[in-house]
Amino acid sequence: MKVAVIGAGAAGFFAAINVKENYPKAQVVILEKTNKILSKVKISGGGRCNVTTGLTDIHEISKSYPRGQKFMRSALYQFNPKDIRTWFENRGVTLKVESDGRVFPTSNKSQTIIDCFLSEIK
Repeated sequence: MKVAVIGAGAAGFFAAINVKENYPKAQVVILEKTNKILSKVKISGGGRCNVTTGLTDIHEISKSYPRGQKFMRSALYQFNPKDIRTWFENRGVTLKVESDGRVFPTSNKSQTIIDCFLSEIK
């Protein structure tokens, strides 16, 4: 099986990593039109990388997406913020929930998330 992932952002890296985990024999390539991979990860959260939300109630989270609420609920039942936190923590990235509900690496550096993705992609 050959898989092409379009875009070398967080979603693209995450998709490519998960394809390889679930289909180890797959040939996976990430295609990016620029020479900047994970560039939005680098600047998100003021350079600290807001990984996810600390909220756990799917209905509460989906309220933030009024036009896509139904789709978001469906997606979040498949993979939710707790799953995201577990995914990173299983890879050695410790996370913290701030008082406003945002989740960041405890290092407060987006490079921690970038390094995790780059390590996993190898």
